Amino acid sequence: MSDPHFDDLVDPGVTGAERERLRRAHDLLVAAGAPPELPPSLVHPPGQVPEAELHTLPRGLPRRRLAATIVLAAALALAAFAAGYLAGDRGTEPAFPTDFVLAMRGTDAAPDARASLAVGRRDEAGNWPMTITVRGLETLRPGARYELFLTRDGRPAQSCGTFVVAGEKTVVFLNAPFRLKRFAGWIVTREDSERILLRTAEI
Repeated sequence: MSDPHFDDLVDPGVTGAERERLRRAHDLLVAAGAPPELPPSLVHPPGQVPEAELHTLPRGLPRRRLAATIVLAAALALAAFAAGYLAGDRGTEPAFPTDFVLAMRGTDAAPDARASLAVGRRDEAGNWPMTITVRGLETLRPGARYELFLTRDGRPAQSCGTFVVAGEKTVVFLNAPFRLKRFAGWIVTREDSERILLRTAEI
């Protein structure tokens, strides 16, 4: 079978056996059809990076301006990282508006202990939400707890809850469903003892 365009491809001056040889080769190519599509791995020679994957620096920038652009990009990346870090570190902040904060100091029974008591605004039911952030108290045996008390006349009067500690710092959410004006301050003891470990100044 001869392609109708064979005569358009071969110069009329080619005749005889040479023309017949070219015609047979042409017919074989037509019968074979188009070659299969080249796989992506062979589109580019080995070691050559496609142009679409090449990342070029902006052209036309003076060297000083180009350096400033790179420094600015690095600074923005660092700022984004710092913002994320600070956002994650705020996870221990109270989940309520703070009304006031009191410092708690360790007594002779726990001289290295200290704490801060952040007290929220009183809700309609009469609860005072609070968080106590404790440092320096020893980890107790399993089952033992510390207890936060409101005081009157220097003695424990009403419990605001119990807690345990672990590690360098412990943050605990507690509650005081009382009229604070009836009390003088707060103390921390062990649950099974009246020995004062931490105390505030008077409210």
